[in-house]
Amino acid sequence: MSINLTIVTPDGERYRGSVNGIVLPGVEGDFGVLPSHERFLTPVRIGEIEIHAPDGERLFAAVANGFAEVTADEVAVMVESCEFAHEIDVARAQLDRERAEQGLENLGDAGAERRTHFEAALEHARNRIQVSERKA
Repeated sequence: MSINLTIVTPDGERYRGSVNGIVLPGVEGDFGVLPSHERFLTPVRIGEIEIHAPDGERLFAAVANGFAEVTADEVAVMVESCEFAHEIDVARAQLDRERAEQGLENLGDAGAERRTHFEAALEHARNRIQVSERKA
């Protein structure tokens, strides 16, 4: 038995297919979804998606904020970004991390909005670096 998974970003569809299960980064912690799961809608935070493909392969992707809608036979994930581990440009992610760290160091009295921006950028970059290490 499998469940249909669709992952969509503002740039378009990133994944569509049948899977045995999926682990998503919920705002209250990671959660798994299997076929015949209870229906719900939940926010998704910056984190890692783990896809259990029917052939036994596991795929990993770095995602940023969005929502997941779960039904008994389908999971629709709508997120700001989604990069599979093998697609991540590690050098760019490390540069993004460094820029965010420097931005936080040089904030001064820039305000809460700028701090929030740099903290989110730092979290996103760190997540991409961590997920990139999951390459097969």
